[in-house]
Amino acid sequence: MPREEGRSGRLMQERDLRYFLAGRLVSEVGSRISREGLPIAAILQLGTGALGVSALAAATQLPGILLSAHAGAFTDRVRRRPLLIALDLSRFVLLLSVPVLSFLHLLALWQLLVLSLLVAGIGFAYQIADQAYLPALVGRHRLEEGNRLVYAAGAVGETAGPAAMGVLVQLLGAPLAIGFDALSNLVSALSLSAIRRPEPALAAPGDGASPPKASQGLRVVLRHPVLRPLATVLAVSQLFGGAFAALYELYVLRSLHLGALALGLLVTLGGIGSLISAGISQRLVRRLGLGRTLALSLLASGVIGLLVPAAGGGFWLAFLALAAAQLCGDLSGTLYEINEVVLRQGITPDAWLGRVNGGMQFFGGLFGLVGTLVFGLAASFLGTHGALWIASAGNLALALWFLGTAVARVEAPSLNAAAFRDAT
Repeated sequence: MPREEGRSGRLMQERDLRYFLAGRLVSEVGSRISREGLPIAAILQLGTGALGVSALAAATQLPGILLSAHAGAFTDRVRRRPLLIALDLSRFVLLLSVPVLSFLHLLALWQLLVLSLLVAGIGFAYQIADQAYLPALVGRHRLEEGNRLVYAAGAVGETAGPAAMGVLVQLLGAPLAIGFDALSNLVSALSLSAIRRPEPALAAPGDGASPPKASQGLRVVLRHPVLRPLATVLAVSQLFGGAFAALYELYVLRSLHLGALALGLLVTLGGIGSLISAGISQRLVRRLGLGRTLALSLLASGVIGLLVPAAGGGFWLAFLALAAAQLCGDLSGTLYEINEVVLRQGITPDAWLGRVNGGMQFFGGLFGLVGTLVFGLAASFLGTHGALWIASAGNLALALWFLGTAVARVEAPSLNAAAFRDAT
């Protein structure tokens, strides 16, 4: 078994991590093809309005409510790498059905809604297991570096994926483009299969102890002094983020009339911002501390987000405002996400990682679904522009609240099993 010890900064020299990241990179590019392609096809080809697009976005949030807590408990009962492989293969089969049904002239909007629901459910379970698996792959002392590399792969996907989506949809049509996303999941499964490092043995429950339960993850997230503020930020940001999930494409294409090419470029700029954040995260944490980095990056996201509803005044002024929001907003947002995961993983014992991740995903999915539906409905009365103003102001208020929490003053994560016993 490879030694867990090693100097920070040399993680990429390890064979298993290279396989892990290679599969992740291909999968991240592929997932953006489906993520961006489905709503664009609904808007431009089917003429779907705000409520219809909101329903499509809601289908990606509902599984987070129904499955996340149970998926977290299940993750703590099994080895994580085989679970990740099975989930990748499941997505491969589901997504491959789109070009097949299209070829047979059987594809319809309701099928895309069902597909979005199922693929999103697998995605929630995958993220839970993936974040639980990383500490075993890289070692707890290298979580910050490992997460930076994972988010860098995601940033490359955010940069290259939308551009690939635009080209593939233009040349082949949306169904065949989604077929490329299916193949990316097969590549990810094969890459995970090539990893040789064994996982630690599963912790056996003590005498009289019951197997991990879904409710335990929810309870510990609500009671733990660090996890509770992190869950609050996730839930409220997903609530207001539901406005952007439901309305951003509609806002760019219909309200501002910027076109699909401009939309693809904007999303690509967001990926560039995320890639930059992965490169500077470690230096900021060393200079500011973990808590201050979280607080300031969340505040920057809140301020920069106001540029989205403020965009206007002609094509170039609107595009430049949204470009700045995408580049700087994704930079600061990814800074928060990287270090939030580092803190969460760092304070959570291995045996609890699945349930904690599942509990967090549950609250994020619940409030994300509510936000998607509420802001989709609000846009029918207030307009897309008004709904986005409310959501942007809400995100800024959340950041100001977080500045006053104890988490904003945390210097580094500290593993404390007693805190988990107390919280349950």
